[in-house]
Amino acid sequence: MRQALARPEQTPSPIELANSALRAATLAPTVFDALDICADALLALAALAQPMEVRHA
Repeated sequence: MRQALARPEQTPSPIELANSALRAATLAPTVFDALDICADALLALAALAQPMEVRHA
């Protein structure tokens, strides 16, 4: 059973983002839609990683 997020502002983990994107991409009606879904997921992962880079700089 998957854990529900406690608050709407709580961000999902990178693994959860990747899993949900891959799941959605496999169900996408076209390969172009699947690519868009993967691109959106990569942008979301980059946004999550950016604050980490700032903290470690």
